[in-house]
Amino acid sequence: MKLHQSILERLIELPNKEPQAVQDLLDDLGLEVKGVENTPGGIVYTIESLANRGDHLSALGAAREISARLLTAVKNPTVATELSSKAASVVVRVSTDKCLRYSLMDLALPSELPIIPEVAAVIGAESGHPPIVDYLNYLQLEIGQPMHAFDRDKIEGEIVVELSTQVEQIRALDGKDYKLPIGSILIRDRKKIVAVAGVIGCENSMCTVDTRKVLIECATFDPVSVRLTARAMGISTDASYAFERGSDPEIVPSALKRLAHLVSGSRGSVGGSDSAHVLGLSAYAAKTIEKREIALNPKTIKREMNLSKLNDVEIKTRLKHLGYSIKESDGAGLIVGVPSWRLWDVSCEEDLIEDFVRSMSFSAVKLSLPPVADEPGEFTEMEVLQSRVEPHLLGHGFYEVISESFYSKEDLAALSALDSAMADCHVPLANALERTCSHLRATNIVNFAKLICFNERKGVSSIKVFEQCRLYGLKGPNTSRAGAESDYQFERDVLSLAVSGRWFENEFRRPPTVEELLFNLKGVLEGIVNSVGGKLAVTHSEDPLLHPGRQGLLKVGRTTVGFFGEIHPSLMTQYGLRSGMLYAELDTDALIKVMHSQSPELPSEFPSTSRDITLRLTVRSLAGQVVKQISELKPPHLDLVQIVDDFRKATEDFRRVSFRLYFQAADRTLESSEVDSAMQTLLAQLKDRHGLELAG
Repeated sequence: MKLHQSILERLIELPNKEPQAVQDLLDDLGLEVKGVENTPGGIVYTIESLANRGDHLSALGAAREISARLLTAVKNPTVATELSSKAASVVVRVSTDKCLRYSLMDLALPSELPIIPEVAAVIGAESGHPPIVDYLNYLQLEIGQPMHAFDRDKIEGEIVVELSTQVEQIRALDGKDYKLPIGSILIRDRKKIVAVAGVIGCENSMCTVDTRKVLIECATFDPVSVRLTARAMGISTDASYAFERGSDPEIVPSALKRLAHLVSGSRGSVGGSDSAHVLGLSAYAAKTIEKREIALNPKTIKREMNLSKLNDVEIKTRLKHLGYSIKESDGAGLIVGVPSWRLWDVSCEEDLIEDFVRSMSFSAVKLSLPPVADEPGEFTEMEVLQSRVEPHLLGHGFYEVISESFYSKEDLAALSALDSAMADCHVPLANALERTCSHLRATNIVNFAKLICFNERKGVSSIKVFEQCRLYGLKGPNTSRAGAESDYQFERDVLSLAVSGRWFENEFRRPPTVEELLFNLKGVLEGIVNSVGGKLAVTHSEDPLLHPGRQGLLKVGRTTVGFFGEIHPSLMTQYGLRSGMLYAELDTDALIKVMHSQSPELPSEFPSTSRDITLRLTVRSLAGQVVKQISELKPPHLDLVQIVDDFRKATEDFRRVSFRLYFQAADRTLESSEVDSAMQTLLAQLKDRHGLELAG
């Protein structure tokens, strides 16, 4: 938003007019200044406005905030005393409740409408627009109300405000063609669309320098409808930016009076031949604007600010300067009436407290540490689960990440191409702020794929990540992804993991195969389930988002706790993954149930040690079978067995397979002699029972 200091100075007395002083004041009020320009018309501040504060998009809104800080009065702009009692020459008909207020003012223009100095200083002498448009642009900067001018001679019959029932196409004021979605608020005459309400006018009714009769539209439209239409059109205008944040429904009459005052020759008195004349006015109101009142206890403000000696009079005075009405309640509190320009965002006591604190300055809040209980509270089930699972993941080199809870409709299309049920189970956002955040995530595969692709491009060779996150969705027929007992509505918590590239970052042997990575990931998942007291079993899975032959369903007894596998090849192509990606998802509620029904063995706090052996295997021998044989021999303190290499020389008829064995005790740090003794016994048993020997 552009804030002109020249307009601001006409609305309120500034104690210090130096640009830096004004910027510091605006910043402290929450009107963050992103830039300061010294233009021919004076100092202009670029303000970063909040998404729910449409009242900040004008000099009048900024003046109210300054008024509450300095406790000085706002000098409201001068307006015409009356408008015409005659109806406009065009009949107005409104058929949608998305239009809260609509007024149409007939205005006759002189052959050359002069631009008064205060407007010319802001708009510029050569704006390229007809003078009446310059006045409307000035008024939006001054009081924040967008208005539009139609050429009266180009309007046929009547003005109708209605919702579109089919996709329409227009040519807008910017000379571009746009398609309008169903449900857009349209302004029509009897033959054509003349404007998209709250967004942009059409070329077929635009004013020119030769226009002598205009219809001034001043209205209030539903913010959500305006935003949806503007985003579907792919356009953002000054008007849509203001309407999306909520305009003041009660400002319409005074905005038209302000315009009438500015364009009349003597600005209020009877105009001459060089002045504009109001010929008629038609107004429509969809419903009575709510008279919202909120109970406020001054003691609450004092407690929140930690200022016990704060004066009640100051509380009431600052709120009045912000436009609130104040009356005493029967008890010790206040009844605060919300002004019309704040109905979009003020609904509770907390909103009033925030406004007061901002008016006084957040730096006035007295900082102190809150009291704490002498005894720590009990851990929640989720905290207990995290305390058992996270050490295991961190010990295996996984990094915790936090990803977005959304993805785009293009991502949804990629998922739906593999699983048609995905299209119906997603929760769409009706008013998404960005195109990339149109749907709540129903799986973390998409965000992890994007994360891994980003890291691959940065040259990261080993990627192992996990996230404790929430997924969202609607009930659907596919329960394998969520677990047999998780036919959920809207949201559930999961532990998701992803692996790509090398398992160990500091190894320089050949890259591991997918089978080796799957085996390693399975070991990690077994450790997670073991940490909550369960025993993991892997069964057949047919998840459409995973590779058909490289996936498994994770179960503890008869309970499905999750799934894992390599993601589908089409998704790897879609997201440009060079090294592939393994994905696992564990249902948090299922893990908690296992934790309650079992007596877990907690991970050891003592360090582990490893030994590598290379065994001679026949060409057809399965390395996984050897892992099973080693585990069945139960060497003392053996914790994990991994396959780390598989090599065969061209001149040999056998394979050399390397295994890494991890040893760890629960009560102490193992000595090397103990591990060496266990390894010697194990090698002897492998030779005697299975005919396995070390490769020479």
